[in-house]
Amino acid sequence: MSTFLFASAGMFLFRLAETAGSLLRLAISVLIGGIIVLLIIRWLVDVAQINPFGKVVYYLRRPTDGLLSYAHNSRFYYPLRQALKFNPAILIAILSMAIIWYVSLMLVGNLTMILGDWAVCLDAFGGGRVLAGVQYLIGSLLMVIIYGLMLMMTLIFVNWISGLFASWSFRAERRLAPLLRVFEFGGTYAGWAFLILWLTLYLASIIVQNSFF
Repeated sequence: MSTFLFASAGMFLFRLAETAGSLLRLAISVLIGGIIVLLIIRWLVDVAQINPFGKVVYYLRRPTDGLLSYAHNSRFYYPLRQALKFNPAILIAILSMAIIWYVSLMLVGNLTMILGDWAVCLDAFGGGRVLAGVQYLIGSLLMVIIYGLMLMMTLIFVNWISGLFASWSFRAERRLAPLLRVFEFGGTYAGWAFLILWLTLYLASIIVQNSFF
């Protein structure tokens, strides 16, 4: 009976991983695609010099006000303005959304991989392969820890480029601060701790995935 339950749970997780992954990718693409469309419409309204205080224009512009406000205060704003000779706020916001779209899809891929790993683990226990199940369980727990750290780093990065998730980013930064200090080597590599930690976690995820599954 327990064998059947483990096998059934493993199959359920496999299907859940596939379905959740597809739905999340679609939702993220629609949401970010909609924001980019609103930014383009805003740019067209500005180019056409349409009255920004009209009701329709106001409600079209309002969802992107926060993004553009952050873009104006971005460290990239004035260098790009000098180089391109026009207001680059909308361009910065669109590029930020494109980066967030890519990173979000990567996180969805990580989530589906973890669910798939748990499914493999349950399937092993359900098939009576206890040692393999324990191996997959350890690997799954390690992947959860690695991807959890990468998720916190992603929140910090997204906040840095777009101003979104400020409170979550602050909490993540506090939790990661001791680990980032470990990777702050100073000298030539001063200020590279964030990137070095990200690469270390990425390599660790590959090693764990290949070693335990």
